[in-house]
Amino acid sequence: MIHYFDNCATTRVDDDIAQLIVRYHTEKYFNPSARSSYSLEVANDILDARQRISKALGAGNGELIFTSGGTESDNLAIFGSLRSKRGNIVVTAAEHSAVYNTINELNGRGYEVRYANVMQDGHIDVDDFLSKIDDNTLLACFMHVNNETGAVNDVREINRLVKSKNINTVTFSDGVQAVGKIPVNLRHLGIDLYSFAGHKIHCTKGIGALYVKNGVRLVPTIYGGGQEKGMRSGTEYVGGIVALSAAVEKAQRLLESNAENYSEYKRCIRSALDGIDGWRENCTQEVSPAIMSLAFADIKGEVLLHMLESYDIIVGTGSACSSKNKQSRIAKAIGLNCNLAEGIVRISFSKYNTPDEVKLLAEKLAESVIALRKTMLG
Repeated sequence: MIHYFDNCATTRVDDDIAQLIVRYHTEKYFNPSARSSYSLEVANDILDARQRISKALGAGNGELIFTSGGTESDNLAIFGSLRSKRGNIVVTAAEHSAVYNTINELNGRGYEVRYANVMQDGHIDVDDFLSKIDDNTLLACFMHVNNETGAVNDVREINRLVKSKNINTVTFSDGVQAVGKIPVNLRHLGIDLYSFAGHKIHCTKGIGALYVKNGVRLVPTIYGGGQEKGMRSGTEYVGGIVALSAAVEKAQRLLESNAENYSEYKRCIRSALDGIDGWRENCTQEVSPAIMSLAFADIKGEVLLHMLESYDIIVGTGSACSSKNKQSRIAKAIGLNCNLAEGIVRISFSKYNTPDEVKLLAEKLAESVIALRKTMLG
């Protein structure tokens, strides 16, 4: 039996979600853009799914554009919102690669990019971020939940502060690790653009969405038949869209109970590591309940990952810092020294994790750290 704790990477698809998707491949497989009554029915299913997600996430003051996932949503938000090079883009140094590398591409195309610092736990340094906003800022990008440390940023407040400096700046937040893990109400956040993905909340890979606040103008990045109000051409993934609505609703209902369980899981792991020196929890305040990022001195995270895998325990890890491997960009951004940066493991929970397997993880994690240190330090 596999004990899976890498739910930031992807999640197990719920059985009912999988069955729903199969139904749209085998029974309701009609093209929603065709003219038959069967096609009209699945087109209405898309409309219903859009309304359900909008209600669940408080997106009534905007539009949802369905995409293939978080990366495409991020690209559409960034490329689609820019019409001129006469201005600058502000982004944090700890963004997910789907945002960070897209912005870097724009940097290579001649846009002025300003990179803002983050704190030692992965939270945005708001003062530094705001210092880079001016009358010429076209786009401001700040993630909701840091995918490596779990730090939860105050998107509502950052958005308010950015708009107070330049009301014309388009604001965009990557919410891929937020939706279904922490409360999200898009109207309350006030953000212009917000992305999320299905496979992080027990839906299928290949489906995501971009929220676009009313009044925010985008240009498409994919052209064709004009689906999704011309913003994302291509035959819609109907099963994925309907499944995403079911997954979002289910995740919203389980937010509180999941958070309580995950808090207990974190306490169990901390207790098991209590007698061990030379480690830190990378974020402990204003953090996603679903993410626990740990850094161990004198240990390589990838080696620890594979040692846990020998017990059928799956966790995530940060990138190594050595002569052969570049230091994790996030580890560098939060100021971890190389000794700790090499020893990062990321534990991320889901509703399928049980107290018993968390106890097993905690026990084997502590044992593995002790054993590896004996081996590596002699």
